[in-house]
Formats: sequence, C-alpha cells, structure tokens
Amino acid sequence: MNRIPESIKFVVIAAVGTVILVGCSGKREDKWTRGRPPVYEVTGQVTYQGKPVADAVVTFQPVDEAGRGGSAITDDQGYFEAQTFDPGDGLTPGTHRVAVHKVQLVDASGNVVTEIREPGGLREKNLVPKKYADFKKSGIEITVEETDNDVGVIDLVD
Repeated sequence: MNRIPESIKFVVIAAVGTVILVGCSGKREDKWTRGRPPVYEVTGQVTYQGKPVADAVVTFQPVDEAGRGGSAITDDQGYFEAQTFDPGDGLTPGTHRVAVHKVQLVDASGNVVTEIREPGGLREKNLVPKKYADFKKSGIEITVEETDNDVGVIDLVD
C-alpha cells in the first residue's frame, strides 16, 4: 500500500487552510462586484429658493468616460447620499454633471394624482425649474475626490 509522505500532507493541509482563511477575510467578489471601479461617499443637500427639496431625484453623469453614473433621492430635509452600485456607496472619482428632477403627476384639470388607475391623460408638473433636470442646462458640476465628499448645498433658483 502506498503511503502519502508526511511532507505532502503538511503542504496540502497548509494550502487548504490558506484558502479557507483568504475566503473568509476581506471583501468578497462575485459576478456582481468583480471589476467595479472605486467609489467614494458623496453627500449634500438640495434646496430650491433656500428651502429643502424633499423626494427629488438627483442624478450624476461622469464627464470622464471611465466613470460611472450615480443617483440619489433627497430626504425630507433635502439631504442625499449618492450611490453608484449600492445605497449610499458614493460615486466614482472625477467631475460629474448633476441634474435634479422633481415632478408630480396632474390630470387634465390640474389635480394632483397620487395613484394611477388608468393610463393616459396625465402629465408631469415640474416642482423645480425644468432646466435642472437636464445635465447640459443645469450648470451644476461636482468633483469627487478619493475621500468622503460633502458637496454642501445645491441651491436651485428660478
């Protein structure tokens, strides 16, 4: 009967132990996270004429083609945490154009619609100036550094 030498047993045990330790430590990568670029926390506040804008959609378009777009939704005080892949994870470094969009649906009579029962007959009413919903027209840009980034107040005006 062939016996496995003690030195080979030791190498096999050490290799298995190393694989287990590496697999249980640090960040895990899977098909969803593999190859992601680094992102850095980005926070701020959106106001319109000095008042917080709740429930606005803030989108970020990177100027650099290597960057990734991101988004955020403001809370009741207008504060946001940007995300690219996961909630609040941040944005890729570099310059990003910013668009802010907040609308409500109204019917033909101008009544606010909160529940869509039948399609058609509804239109969007902008609650902040429409130009801010367009990256090219908003005129807002931020620069994301390789640290946490508080972009401060983004104040929208007429």
